[in-house]
Amino acid sequence: MDPVKLTIDGREVAATKGQTVIQAAAEAGISIPHYCYHPKLAIAGNCRMCLVEIEKMPKLQIACNTQVAEGMAVKTQSAKVVEARRAVMEFLLINHPLDCPICDQAGECRLQDYYMEHDLKGSRFEERKERDRKREIFGPHVVFDGERCVKCTRCVRFVQEVTRTEELTVVNRGDQSTIALFPGKILDNPLSANVVDICPVGALTDRDFRFKVRVWYLKKTASVCPGCSTGCNVSVESYQNRIVRFKPRVNEAVNSHWICDEGRYCFHSLTDGERLSAPLIRQEGGLVPTDWETALHVALSGLRAAAPLAGIVSGRNTNEEAFLFARLMKRLSSEAALEVFYRERALTETEKILMSPDRSPNFRGARDMGAGTDGNHNSLAARLLEGKFRGAYLVGEDLAALEGDGGIEQRRALEKLAFLVVQDSRLTATAKLAHVVLPATHFGEKEGTYTNRRGRVQKLNAAVVPPAGALQDWQIFARLLSKMGDGRSFAGPAQIFQAISEEIPAYRGLTYERVGDQGVLLAGETKRL
Repeated sequence: MDPVKLTIDGREVAATKGQTVIQAAAEAGISIPHYCYHPKLAIAGNCRMCLVEIEKMPKLQIACNTQVAEGMAVKTQSAKVVEARRAVMEFLLINHPLDCPICDQAGECRLQDYYMEHDLKGSRFEERKERDRKREIFGPHVVFDGERCVKCTRCVRFVQEVTRTEELTVVNRGDQSTIALFPGKILDNPLSANVVDICPVGALTDRDFRFKVRVWYLKKTASVCPGCSTGCNVSVESYQNRIVRFKPRVNEAVNSHWICDEGRYCFHSLTDGERLSAPLIRQEGGLVPTDWETALHVALSGLRAAAPLAGIVSGRNTNEEAFLFARLMKRLSSEAALEVFYRERALTETEKILMSPDRSPNFRGARDMGAGTDGNHNSLAARLLEGKFRGAYLVGEDLAALEGDGGIEQRRALEKLAFLVVQDSRLTATAKLAHVVLPATHFGEKEGTYTNRRGRVQKLNAAVVPPAGALQDWQIFARLLSKMGDGRSFAGPAQIFQAISEEIPAYRGLTYERVGDQGVLLAGETKRL
């Protein structure tokens, strides 16, 4: 790569030959306003908001399509540039409705932000505003408000270049031009809701989030999607201790700027429903609430007396939880059969852009931790159906509710067990069969690490607070281990990860701090998207 030196607003900036001015400025921490430019889409150059002044050039140039050159001197805040931006803003606002009080984009709208920075003047336009379609349903996840659209064409380029499904186009000319669906099509590809994320104004909004809450009330937590083993980086956004949306978080080594629709909305099925708030033990009248001390004592006594044992941990459990679970099961019985719950599906070509056939986000990591000893989950499930076990400890998965005949067969097998412990966040169909039910947390309440299918260790952060009475999975395992005389105590996921780095060869040398917000690749793995 050939280095290029230029100055932007009087600062010397180092860039690379082939880069554009807007890219070089962004890397130097200098923000140039823009609408149509997106780093992962082809250059359109149609919004004209990124105009800059370049020495020795008679006219203003668009920063998104002007390549850097040695010795180039760029001004992004000169009087000429600021006036041009003000004029662009006035033009864009001519037909824009005053929807800000009801628009979901308020607080994240570049039209609002740039108006405050560059215009701040009343409209001089006296004619009737041209109207466009309102609340048009583009697909199951996306609503279009045409009057708000600035024709940046990001959405059109996304379905042309990324998904290659081409549902959208621009029709008509001049002030009649608008975004539209091709006849007979709907915006229903597996990554369709990304057009909401890249829309710089409020023209495209999310049907699931629409009118739920103002964005400035949201608490945003950097985390990892629990939908599959790709491990897309997400911002988990919550309000009043409830997760209300996922937004993609940029990580070029994993998901770039995108997230699939399945992952975006998976938090509903994982967090909805009535939560368990106290341990339950089975007595003659059924499952009854009890205290933690009693529940743990009964669970240990029952599991010790019910060999041979099977242990199944969810692929949504963290590395730290899987590590302690494997440690616990091996102390209960050296002959215990362990496995990570696994479900696979076939994918279309568009789904393969981001989605993994493996639905378990931490299948690889949990097996690395020693939670897989019998080849695969299917073989353990088959042995369970054959009645090879007397006791089982199931964590975070509802086997009795599996689709088709599998759920019915699993239910029958679980009913025959002499002793069953279920650890989950809700009273599932499987939990109703248990002798002891331990209330735990879901992914949004956890801290720890996942290892995705390509060997990248990434950090999960707690976005919401679990209900009183529920414990973190690692805390439950740690308490059980302590009751069994395990001499090592842990204060939290960071300490457990330290033990992992000492005992698991592939993780040797890693630290919790080094994982950071972007993750770290295990030794020997190849960096790729």
